[in-house]
Amino acid sequence: MRPVGVGLKMIRHADLIDYLEFKIPPGLSESWDHCGLQAGSRNWSLTGVLCALDLTAEVVAEALAVGANFVLSHHPLLFKPLARLDVAAFPGNLLYQALTAGVTLYSAHTNLDSVAGGVNDRLAELFGLNHCTALEPYQGEIYKLVTFIPKAEAERVGRALFAAGAGSYGGGRYRDCSFCAPGVGSFRPVAGAAPRVGTVGKVSLVNEIRFETVLEKRVVPAVLEALHQTHPYEVPAYDLYPMELFDRHSGLGRIGMLPDPVCLAEFVDLVKQQLGAPALRLIGGDLQRALVQKIALCSGSGFSLYRSACAAGADLFISGDVKYHEARAVLDSGTLPVLDAGHFATEKPVLEVMAAWCRDFFTDQGLDLPVAVSQSEREAWINL
Repeated sequence: MRPVGVGLKMIRHADLIDYLEFKIPPGLSESWDHCGLQAGSRNWSLTGVLCALDLTAEVVAEALAVGANFVLSHHPLLFKPLARLDVAAFPGNLLYQALTAGVTLYSAHTNLDSVAGGVNDRLAELFGLNHCTALEPYQGEIYKLVTFIPKAEAERVGRALFAAGAGSYGGGRYRDCSFCAPGVGSFRPVAGAAPRVGTVGKVSLVNEIRFETVLEKRVVPAVLEALHQTHPYEVPAYDLYPMELFDRHSGLGRIGMLPDPVCLAEFVDLVKQQLGAPALRLIGGDLQRALVQKIALCSGSGFSLYRSACAAGADLFISGDVKYHEARAVLDSGTLPVLDAGHFATEKPVLEVMAAWCRDFFTDQGLDLPVAVSQSEREAWINL
């Protein structure tokens, strides 16, 4: 690897963050979540990336050892606002360690769970599931913006709206989305107006483009500001319609099909092998006689999706962190068996996906910077 700055262009943390938020849209996060920038600066020069599940002192030290000053984690460090910051106690000591070393901490949490190609899709791929859809599809509040632009200016204004965040669709898989139709706009400026097009007191007829695009609620102010700044009219005409977005490819959990039915015991062995898990916990089901083909799953602590898995007609539900009374309820209902594969084991496979995305980013930028997956992280539980 060449030293940073030798034959390489410099790039800021902000550039990587913009790319990550394109690949893993923050709008897919659950309302209670606090992913995104945890600590650091968007303006620091990027030297490399370390991908990890958790933000720990060991992970920050590991990042520095591999020459990375950006840690991309799955779990956020800061779930709740800090009432005080003691650099001698967690999490203040970790924040102090990172910031004094110039390391940015960034997390993609429930948005990485939900996004197409993220945590749950990676699990489904490992288990050989086909025809996967979200167990609870993403339903987000979005808006449709309709505005009317002189034909000659439509492309320029459209680019400005896209740059401000409009036009993202399909959980971020499509960008710069719009619809355009020609028409004729009419208006008559009156006393007090300062028209940039037309003359006070006279009716103007202008060949216009009806420009339609979509935008998430969080970017509405920025997009409207871009519209007013770039539109050639003194007072742009526009409509803003609230809508609900239903996306079956993004959302919580996944459900898919094995190519053929298999014995439950055989499939459990496959899961253990693919996850490298030392032990699994099965709740319900007959290991030797039950056949499974339709599999539902949710990485991490996903038992809240159990009823959705039952309603979808799954033969088995895979997740982690199942509590005792939840397990009792599964046994008492006598319906869908649950395979508890652990929180750590069901989320660790996504680290290679995160690293691959970062490598793609560096390749596109013509950069030769290190991207590594943490080797210091271990399962929290010790099997005795």
